[in-house]
Parts: sequence; structure tokens; C-alpha cells
Amino acid sequence: MTKAEEAAIKAYPDNDVLFFAEDADGNTHSVTTFGREMNGFIFGYEQAEKDIITLIESRLSELFGDAQPTPILRYELQDLIKIIKEEEK
Repeated sequence: MTKAEEAAIKAYPDNDVLFFAEDADGNTHSVTTFGREMNGFIFGYEQAEKDIITLIESRLSELFGDAQPTPILRYELQDLIKIIKEEEK
């Protein structure tokens, strides 16, 4: 179960998870009695993760172009991206 699915279950505790299904890409999806709401939550969660990574990467590119880059901040942002991507799995 992905982190997004876990968060969706917490957000919609009254939904009964009927089963988990795997799609052609190998991603697991929960099928619930209120699947539309939960699937919308999961989609939004995953999109937010992508947006955050994109924002961090854009800030990193600005730091690389800076005449006096801050290496500690750069490494922390790179580690943050790694953490987000690892939790997606």
C-alpha cells in the first residue's frame, strides 16, 4: 500500500476497503465503497508530491546558478527529494 493510499484511508475512515487491485503498471489501487472520493484524494496526494519535487528542483537549479551557493541547503533539498521519491514506492 502506498503512502497516498494510507493517507486516504485515514482521511476516509468510514470507507470499507473491499480489496486492492494491481494495474498493468504494477501499481496497487484500493477499491472501496466510496472509491471516487478516495481515488481523488490519492490522485491529489500524488500530484502534490510531484509538484513539491518540481518546486524543490527549480529552487535547486537557482542555487546551482548562484555565485555563492549554500552547499548545506543544496544537499538538504536533494535529500528531501530522495525521501519523497522513496516513500512513493
